[in-house]
Amino acid sequence: MEHDEKLTNAIKTLTMTSSLPSAKRREVVGVRIVTTLLVVLVLCAFIAANMQLTSTMMSRFASFDDEPNNTTHRQLQVLEQFRLSEGKIYPDFEVYNEMTGETLSSLAYENEANPLNNLADSRTPPYSNGPETAFFFHIRKSRGGVVKNIMTHCFNLRRAEKMQDPESLTFVDGVLNVDTQTLAGLKRAQGTNLVDSGLVDVIVSSYFFEGMMLFNPTHKGRVFTLLPHPVYQTESLYLSLKQRHPAKFNGVGIEDWVQSDSFNDNWVVRSLINYRKGALTEEHVTVAKVILSRKFVVGISQYPLESMKRLVMYYGWSEVSGDGSFECMHHFMNQEVDEDVSFEGRIERGSERWNLLTSVNKYDMELYYFALQLFAKQGSTLFGRPYVDKTGAPIDFAKLRAQREQEQLEQFFNSLVQGGE
Repeated sequence: MEHDEKLTNAIKTLTMTSSLPSAKRREVVGVRIVTTLLVVLVLCAFIAANMQLTSTMMSRFASFDDEPNNTTHRQLQVLEQFRLSEGKIYPDFEVYNEMTGETLSSLAYENEANPLNNLADSRTPPYSNGPETAFFFHIRKSRGGVVKNIMTHCFNLRRAEKMQDPESLTFVDGVLNVDTQTLAGLKRAQGTNLVDSGLVDVIVSSYFFEGMMLFNPTHKGRVFTLLPHPVYQTESLYLSLKQRHPAKFNGVGIEDWVQSDSFNDNWVVRSLINYRKGALTEEHVTVAKVILSRKFVVGISQYPLESMKRLVMYYGWSEVSGDGSFECMHHFMNQEVDEDVSFEGRIERGSERWNLLTSVNKYDMELYYFALQLFAKQGSTLFGRPYVDKTGAPIDFAKLRAQREQEQLEQFFNSLVQGGE
């Protein structure tokens, strides 16, 4: 019945159209044809736009298809500029595991001019792409002095440091008399072709970016560091400066200092991304995490013995004594006595002062906790070592689990006894 009505209406419409004068009929038909064409064009454009959007979205998320857990991954674009004299920008796109720092894939081209290519990836075999030299990125108040003494006296490793004026390519007490701890000294060292000279086994510098520029893609650096807890590091640095410059710090508490213009907040993150001034964001610390996970063998200042043992394994260093006892290493660690250094800290955790220091060093705190996770993972992936406690002893997780279950069982029975009373 419905089809019959539609047919009847169509016939009426056709009859009405045919009954119009020929000119008027052609005009009506023309309008209908144009309208139909416009509708078809709009539909085609809509379909094309949807196909393009679908293609774009598919390509954008294609790299995430094989992710085991999307919540632990982030796609980021590095927009910060490495401050070379030419002012070039080196963008890099990474998809990585936030928990382990493992880079899963790169979404953009690998720019050969990127200065990070001067450093070997931590997971590649040593000397797999030509000559290499160890690079110790020395973070202030992180047992760096002990590490340098151990490298020089226990493993006979040659390093550069300004020992006396003037600088010279000669050794003083087993150390090459070349300054690698100032920007001017690093520039001079680069002019002497220090790395390719073969005079040193380790480059030590507190300037990550400028130190990295001593190397090149054909002679890479293989970098390591010891990360201190940001609160303890800030506290230790304050006490050290106060001792060295009593007049300047007279009446200036640590709270005043960390909120002044003279304090360099989030020093480690800023050093890694070469962003010395300006407000930091989550993108900055994410870039620092990627650099740390890809390029560094990570040590922790609060676990010095385990950190040093890993470095010995990783770089293949040989003790001067040759007996594998690490007696020399223990000697320098036990000899470390510095009244203004406290790696356990004197500031009470959770106090107002503690909260202030964690706040001003927010991004260094985030990087430090990430480094702890990376330290645990590298123990397994790079060294085949079990998870260890603070003393370097392996952690027996089965034993801990059994103890926890026993404690829970005892608590259950105690609650029954108390209930019966």
